[in-house]
Amino acid sequence: MNGLVARLAPVLLVAALAPCAGAHAQDAPFQIAAWSRTTAGAEDRGTPAERGAAVFNNWCSACHSRGPANAPGTTSLQFKYQGSIPAALEDRRDLTVDLVKFFVRNGVATMPHFRKTEVGDADLEALAAYLTRR
Repeated sequence: MNGLVARLAPVLLVAALAPCAGAHAQDAPFQIAAWSRTTAGAEDRGTPAERGAAVFNNWCSACHSRGPANAPGTTSLQFKYQGSIPAALEDRRDLTVDLVKFFVRNGVATMPHFRKTEVGDADLEALAAYLTRR
């Protein structure tokens, strides 16, 4: 069975990519989120909150940026809380270190969990410091 999969993998890859051939970023029917892991700050320099801001930019801002356009996490929280608390995580004042760690490690609803190989413990501590302003 593995031999068959190995022989079919290139064919399946080409078939999967064929509809994308010739597509360009400017052809997208939606606004591209202003997020880039390549332009984020360094996660290993500065105060814990500064490092946490870089972790947030690298791992969280694609879904949880302040502007809900193309930020599904912010949009979801906006719908959930209906303005009773801020939808953007960076604007919240009710988050605790334990709560941030729990959701990052376990995920919630459509938010995936992040393994220690993705967001290490030191990065998670810095992220919690940034979001809780500690």
